[in-house]
Amino acid sequence: MDKCDTVKASYVQNLSSNKMVVAEIAHKLSSKDNTFTIGSSYALDTFTTVKGRVNNYGTIAALVQHEWRPKSTFILSAEIDSKALDKQTKFGLALALKP
Repeated sequence: MDKCDTVKASYVQNLSSNKMVVAEIAHKLSSKDNTFTIGSSYALDTFTTVKGRVNNYGTIAALVQHEWRPKSTFILSAEIDSKALDKQTKFGLALALKP
């Protein structure tokens, strides 16, 4: 979508079978803009996963994903800009059904 304008590098570290942390740096070639993001993932059980991330611009996001049937997933997410708390929080709801 950005016509190869962004270069990204990421690192994933598995802490245990149900925990991981991630770091990513992205550089936009046209604007010389850098974004650093850290996140984590925790599997509550074999069907439910909780994820969170924060970047250097103060954007905080969280996601809960639950698979209630094989290949059928329910996702609830939220994102907030911690540097502009007067703006509305973004919420998301997704339902993925696969045969």
